[in-house]
Amino acid sequence: MKMKYFNKAILPLMFIAFFACEREPKIELPLVETASVDEIYNTSARVGGRVTDNGGAEISERGVYWGTTQNPEKSGTRIQSGTGSGVFYEVLSSLSSGVKYYVTAYAVNSVGTSYGNETFFTTQVSMPSVITSPVTEFTSVSATVGGNVTDDGGFEITTRGIFWGTKPNPRLTGTKVEIGSGDGEFSHTLNELSRSITYYVIAFATNIKGTSYGTEISFSTEPELPSVITATILDIKPYSAKAGGVVSSTGGSDVTDRGIFWGTTADPVTTGTRLALGSGTGSYVDTLVNLTPGVTYYVRAYAVNSIGTAYGEEKNFLTPGGLPVIDKVLDYKNLTTNSIVLSGVVTASELSTTVTFEVGLTGSYGTSVEADESPLTEKDTVSGTIAGLTSNTLYHYRIKAENDLGIVYSTDSTFRTVITGITGTVTDSEGIIYNTIGIGYQTWMTVNLKGIIYRNGTDSIPLVESDSLWGTLTTPAYCWYAGDSAANYNTYGALYNWHAVKTGNLCPTGWHVPTNDDVTVLVNYVGGSGVAGGLLKETGTVHWNSPNAGATDKYGFTARGAGKRAADGVFDFLKVEGNWWTATDYSTINASYFNIMFNYANSFQAYLNKKTGMSVRCIKD
Repeated sequence: MKMKYFNKAILPLMFIAFFACEREPKIELPLVETASVDEIYNTSARVGGRVTDNGGAEISERGVYWGTTQNPEKSGTRIQSGTGSGVFYEVLSSLSSGVKYYVTAYAVNSVGTSYGNETFFTTQVSMPSVITSPVTEFTSVSATVGGNVTDDGGFEITTRGIFWGTKPNPRLTGTKVEIGSGDGEFSHTLNELSRSITYYVIAFATNIKGTSYGTEISFSTEPELPSVITATILDIKPYSAKAGGVVSSTGGSDVTDRGIFWGTTADPVTTGTRLALGSGTGSYVDTLVNLTPGVTYYVRAYAVNSIGTAYGEEKNFLTPGGLPVIDKVLDYKNLTTNSIVLSGVVTASELSTTVTFEVGLTGSYGTSVEADESPLTEKDTVSGTIAGLTSNTLYHYRIKAENDLGIVYSTDSTFRTVITGITGTVTDSEGIIYNTIGIGYQTWMTVNLKGIIYRNGTDSIPLVESDSLWGTLTTPAYCWYAGDSAANYNTYGALYNWHAVKTGNLCPTGWHVPTNDDVTVLVNYVGGSGVAGGLLKETGTVHWNSPNAGATDKYGFTARGAGKRAADGVFDFLKVEGNWWTATDYSTINASYFNIMFNYANSFQAYLNKKTGMSVRCIKD
């Protein structure tokens, strides 16, 4: 029997096709739930749903169907509510009160549309709102009374009208008069009234929910002073407010004048200003302008008929506003040799407030810069950039805030501009010129010290090359890494034991080996030990091993990995570590030093045996 063989070349393709088919996901209809309806009112309700599973494909549309019959997805209205999975809500508005509605959520993906469970809700029905109208057109034997249905509560007003009589609470003791149906104003004339009698009236309106009543008013069939109240003061602002009154009854004689008295002292009828606002009954209002912020004003309404002048109760109000408040002077930032950003927190006290920063060499200041956020109308954090300053100079500054009520100042504060980025040179006793850089308020050499003569220019520092001799030294000495001065003189500088540092004569006149505190100031200025190593290291991998983590040399310090010579005389860590002595003694055996490594952005401050050979970087006195 002949054996049949597969072409081996096609087997990989078959496996690829097989596994590709196995891995292809199956797309199904999404899963969606209809949310419970909430926030149900007379004419609105909140509906929505939640897409719990997209079926393996993007949800391109989601929302709800709603209507007044079941199966709203067939006969109702669709509202789209975005795309994607998760919860969604929409508010249905302009609904009818007391009506049952049906809702179903839906979601659409590339396969088709899914629907949630159908739910329903019924809009609310409220009591109507009705106002008893002021009495009008009345004589000694007649009067026109009525009311106004301002809100039907979401259902038809079936009955409306008044109760009236000669005793208070005419609902219980008086006569009921029905005056039609529906919302809006309605009125009725009462005739054959008795003279010199006080009558009481209250309006009512009824819907399916129940009956509501207006306020009770009274009138007399003999002319008397009108009835007037002082309205609540509204829309009170620093420079204006709305004031007025309500004439609820003419008193049996036409109201020929009405208005308010107002002023800044009590009893404005006597001491204030009169503002006439028309005639007749009803509400009246006007805007008082050109007021002063932070002042108490007094208001009293009046109304005049043939009998005389009636007054409402005296009311008062306080216009908002006050002097601004400087809550806090914040720490300055972005300090450079010639600029700074100042900031603070200022409360405007409800008045437009101009904020400026005043800066100068003395407490007299001289320069004024308006804050970027000025003018303010509320509490805010403000800031401003001051430019054109001189490096390494002490300045005074304060915040000034001014509004219509006056000016306030913060206390005096100071700052000193830095010398960061200012370059220069210094020459040692051998005539070697070193480049320098300003960092914060310090000036550093940008290369390691390589001098072999003390600053007096005559005494040499001993060169010790023997490993065994180096480890026995308790006196000053220097060397070159691996004994190679030619390779290291300009590249890494010399390595010194701490006994040479202790002499205090290594650096040029006017310069010194930094203390541990000097190094701490440097590290803190550039951002702390967590980043200082990277910010101070020379970039690239010429003088550092890869990866030279975080290296930017942002401040021009240009630290290099010069390695060190151990206390036993062995050289190590070239391009791995940079190590610099400080002038700070730690113990009989050890002294403090500063360390940066190739694989960290950090910097370190620790201590080592004084016999160790390390670099020296000088700082200006």
